[in-house]
Amino acid sequence: MIRNLDDSLIKGLEDQALRSGRTLDQEVALILKDAVRPAPVDRAELFARMDAFRALTAGTQQTPSEILLREMRDER
Repeated sequence: MIRNLDDSLIKGLEDQALRSGRTLDQEVALILKDAVRPAPVDRAELFARMDAFRALTAGTQQTPSEILLREMRDER
């Protein structure tokens, strides 16, 4: 429940819901869901971060995952 909404806002939401074939509750829920959706990832920024992480771990010996999995299974 949201209190103190302007009547024109409620009317606009009702009209929008009617046009889209949804109830007012469904329309408001969809609007809120879209509002909190994470921003799309910028691929260039993602790759830059991945490169920076690789640089931080350069020279560090990594254990292959299949070896780690085998060790965990053997411990059971």
